Amino acid sequence: MCMSSWHYACQKSPGHITNRTLPLFDHYQYDNLLYTNRLCPTTKIRKLARSKYDRFSKKHVPRFDHFCGWLNQAIGEQNYRWFLLFLMVHVFMCFYGSWAVGRVLYGEVLEKNLLNATFFNAVTGAEVKADYFIIFHYLFMKYFQICGVFILMSVMSVVLGVFLMFHLYITSRNMTTNEFFKWQSFRRLHRKEKYKFEKAQAEGKISSDNGIGSKVESVSKQLSDVDIGCTGPMVAGPVQEGIQEDETIDPGLLPGNIYDNGIILNFYEIIFPLSYRGEAIERFNLSLNGGYGESNDEQNDHVHDHRPKPKSI
Repeated sequence: MCMSSWHYACQKSPGHITNRTLPLFDHYQYDNLLYTNRLCPTTKIRKLARSKYDRFSKKHVPRFDHFCGWLNQAIGEQNYRWFLLFLMVHVFMCFYGSWAVGRVLYGEVLEKNLLNATFFNAVTGAEVKADYFIIFHYLFMKYFQICGVFILMSVMSVVLGVFLMFHLYITSRNMTTNEFFKWQSFRRLHRKEKYKFEKAQAEGKISSDNGIGSKVESVSKQLSDVDIGCTGPMVAGPVQEGIQEDETIDPGLLPGNIYDNGIILNFYEIIFPLSYRGEAIERFNLSLNGGYGESNDEQNDHVHDHRPKPKSI
């Protein structure tokens, strides 16, 4: 079961954005915070919202989540559901394995009545009444391999369980791992600029009606785009050009995630990816007949109006 889910997840592609397949994955509005309408510097095609070029697989991946070393491929729009299934199967099997091995060891305790047994200290020869630590030490020494498996599976149950809960959480918010860490960086930058603005305002250096206005986009320009692995950013990326250190702006209210459509629709979007739905397939077929309405030279200047509108925040 574990090997089957692993093999199946390894075989499933996350999706691959090219000039030909771009209409198939063009679902999302640009939020002008994490994503803006621009060319991908590597592939030289329009960088769709929520997509990212993965340097490990050397593919531009739609709804990029992270690169998974266990599967040796990127996790994106079309294989994220199989990644979740892979995680669920392994969490279940680790918990079941821990329970089964634990029952075997507990059966040994009951069969030999170890809770009421008397043990002897190998060094002093003194009698020692049984307690949980002594019983565990006895089982560990006598059944080293079984106890080793029990400890390993118990630890992996907790680690994988927490990892699965994290992915279920971001799925319920319609975020990817990539976006989760980008939002963390954005919130830190937003708090920093808000603090600078309020401090300058309190000191009388600027007034609330000085025409500065909200500059959320300026804050977002400082976000860096780095490689994302299972545990988050692999390296700290450089801060991009945005706000100068001596510049004070009002970043305005913290914006929300425009891709969050509610927990039910968010999970539905994972189980049934948008690129497999009729609208995307129809759009792709239309592009094959030259009806997509965008040439390669227009990719950086034109944003389609066929994408679903974001919900109000």
